[in-house]
Amino acid sequence: MGNRVILGNRGSDYGLFVSQNNEDVTDTTDTTPLAFDSRAVRGLTVHAKGEGSLAPAANYAIFTTSTTIAHGLGYTPTVAVRWCYASDLSSGVAQRMYTPSHRFLTEAGFDQLDDEETSDWEEREDVGVGISINSTNLTIVNYEFGKTIEVGDDGAGTAPAEVFGDHKQTIYYAYIIFKAKDFTGGLGL
Repeated sequence: MGNRVILGNRGSDYGLFVSQNNEDVTDTTDTTPLAFDSRAVRGLTVHAKGEGSLAPAANYAIFTTSTTIAHGLGYTPTVAVRWCYASDLSSGVAQRMYTPSHRFLTEAGFDQLDDEETSDWEEREDVGVGISINSTNLTIVNYEFGKTIEVGDDGAGTAPAEVFGDHKQTIYYAYIIFKAKDFTGGLGL
């Protein structure tokens, strides 16, 4: 096993250096992997982290639910948020995680069987999770309301059955708020 720790000079650099397992810390080539390098002080230092769950909206009038996490930094920090469904959890551990994104689809349907009888309806599907970050809070939004079909005039009886929040889901999220100012334009990592 090679040398693992240097406190002092490592080639032309000065600091604390720890190599990864089975690597020699005295090897100063660019490809030598380090487990710790004190020169990396401008890295992403964690300010806060957490996890939780967010139930879907209770009714069709709202569509979303959200949670707000205060960070108290006074500036917009860099964040990382990931989320999953209950089906992605095994013994409380996520087996798959998703990056925040929101998909919204709306479609109008109309049937006219003759001059007097018509059917019209609107179909909407909301899925995903959104985030927003500012100088005081991180907000996580659950868009998982699923499919909704709202029927208007159904004189001919050809419209589909009304559905509200079919397949809406609770989401499970994890977040990290870093001390570094946001460099992602509010998108997060």
